Formats: sequence, C-alpha cells, structure tokens
Amino acid sequence: MITNNISKSRLKGKKIGVYFGTFAPLHIGHQQQIYKCVALNDGVLLIASGTNHDRGAEIGLPLSKRFRYLREAYNDEPDIKVAMLDEENIPPIPDGWNQWANMLFDLIRKNTIEKNLEVTFYVGEKEYVTELTKRFPIDDGNIYAVEIADRHDIKISATQIRENPQLHWNDINRVFRRHFSKVVTVMGSASTGKSTLVRWLARSINAPFSLEFAREYEEFSNIDDDELGMDDYARMITGQYDANSREVNSSANSGIVFLDTDAIVTRVYAKLYLKKDQFLQLEPLFQKTIADEHMDLILVIPPITDYVDDGFRNMEWEASRLEFHEELMRQLEEFGLMEKVVILSDNGHSRDERGFLQRYHHAIDSVKQFTGVEIKRLEY
Repeated sequence: MITNNISKSRLKGKKIGVYFGTFAPLHIGHQQQIYKCVALNDGVLLIASGTNHDRGAEIGLPLSKRFRYLREAYNDEPDIKVAMLDEENIPPIPDGWNQWANMLFDLIRKNTIEKNLEVTFYVGEKEYVTELTKRFPIDDGNIYAVEIADRHDIKISATQIRENPQLHWNDINRVFRRHFSKVVTVMGSASTGKSTLVRWLARSINAPFSLEFAREYEEFSNIDDDELGMDDYARMITGQYDANSREVNSSANSGIVFLDTDAIVTRVYAKLYLKKDQFLQLEPLFQKTIADEHMDLILVIPPITDYVDDGFRNMEWEASRLEFHEELMRQLEEFGLMEKVVILSDNGHSRDERGFLQRYHHAIDSVKQFTGVEIKRLEY
C-alpha cells in the first residue's frame, strides 16, 4: 500500500530530489540532507519506507506513525512532499528489489506534475546506487541520477538515538521527541501536595510541567466539586489530556516532563462521586484516554498530610481521602501500571515535620531509577 501526503499538492518543477529512509527517528543528519535536496532541486519527495513491524516499530514507531510525524514536521515546507512506501507485502531485500523500485518510481509519478523530469536520488549506502541504477525506467522520458550522502560531516545515527534518546536529545527532530520523552505523573487525593511536588521537581531540572485542569475548569466555570456533572467530567478528561500533551510537545521539553494528575485520577473521582449510569456513559472516553497516555513513573502521595482549607476544595471530601487513595491504587492495578508506581509515604522528622523534604528527595531518587534522568539535590 502506498499513501501520499494529502495535505499538499503535487510537486512542481522539473528538478526533483528524492530522499527516503526509515526515519526512526528523524534527526539532524537527515534534516541537513533534506535541505541540501531542497536547495539543489525545485522540489523534494521525502519518502518514509519500511513496515509496521520493522526496527522502528520495535520501539513504538511503526511506519504509519513515522509517516504522520514526517508530514507534521514539514507541514510548512511548500517544496517538500511527504509520501509513504509500505514494504509489508513485498519480499525483503534483496529478493524484493524489483517490487520496491517499482513502488518508488510509481510514487514519483503520482507526486509530480511536470513531464521529462530530472530526478536525483540521495542515498546513504552504495548498494542503493547499484540497485537503483539497474532499474531506472528507460521509457518514461525522465533523467535519473543517484548521489550518495556523505555521513562523515554529521556523526549521528538513528541507532544511536534509539539506544539513548536523552543523550542525543538535541539531535532528534522536535516532532519525534514526544515519542522519546520521559513522563512522570503525580497522583493522589486532594490536599496531599501533588501540585507542590510537581513544581518542585520540574523547576529543579528546568522541565515543563502541567497543572491540574479540574481546578482551572472549576474556577473558570465558578462551580464547586459537588456540582460537577457528567458533562463536566467529560470536559475534565479531555482538558487534562490536552494540558499534559501540550507540555510533552513543548519546545521546552528537554527529555522529561512532570504532570499533575491524569485521566485515572479523574476516573477515580467519577467512580466515587458520579451516579453509576453517568460513570458508565463516560467509560469509553476514560478507556480511550488512559490507553493513549504514556507514563514512565507514577508518584502517588497517600493522604498523610493535613487537609487544608484553601478556600477552593470541598472540605466535606476530607472524610473520603482514604477511600479515594484505595480506589486509586485499585485502578492503577486494573490498568496494569503498578510496576511504574512509587508511593511517597515518607513521614517527617524533627527538622521536616510535614515530610515535604523527604518525599521530594524520595521522588528525585525515583526519577533517576525509573527514567535515568538525574536531578541533583542536597543531602539532608
């Protein structure tokens, strides 16, 4: 199956550069070659090739996702057209050279306007020079050439990035970075210090962080906790997901983000405080959103702190904090996430009566253990 970039018209001009690869992920070496192609030609056909079961798929980047990411990465480049060459139903190289080449030349025909083109392929391996040259069409009126890329100038490879994304973070295209970002989510019942901990962790390493959308939503709508209905919960599910996604996709993301709650926390509230029929109507949205979320570490703060009247939260919910915590743990188990959970149940001591410093240090140590990202901290 060959799919074209539907967001742009076909390439104009007679000089066309063709650059293809697996792009798992797209990195600065690719980008330099792509812009060289753009500078030397009237237009560039950028082709993501492979399958949904190749080495990119092994790290969660199947061909279909790479194709979408490439289109997004170059959505403002009028001289670049992104296409996809799906190798799923052809024999692997070397047996599949003929079919692969036929699909490649078909893509060129479908994505260009002019006749009698001057087509240059930019490849990274000498084998492609030999095999493509053997298969140049001789009766379509086009002139074909192959140029091999010099990989010595920019010494980075997708393999190196896949092995250690954080080490090579600045080499990864910004659109593709979301796939490699480490995500730490802080959960717990009301008045446990979640928001404070999120800010402390994020600012300790200058990372982006999300805020609790439910609080923002209630303040904007001027409603109380016990007035929330099914429609309000639906807004909070999508609102928190969007708030979290913005931070993951932020240009400030340098490899790790910290999130204040997620759809599971909202689901716990809905399970406890909504009518059963209303909760069941929201369940498909909960299931889809939770399935789309990615978390490397979940920090859970149990209700061990004082329940503070901040003029906003429902003070009647204080009595159900333990019930909330138990339901949260049950749901984390339900969604198979317990191996990512660290419970910050540290108690205070004489110098740290509320335990804030101990939980903060415990969280920092857990971040290093689960994500490999080190946040430097003071000793006690």
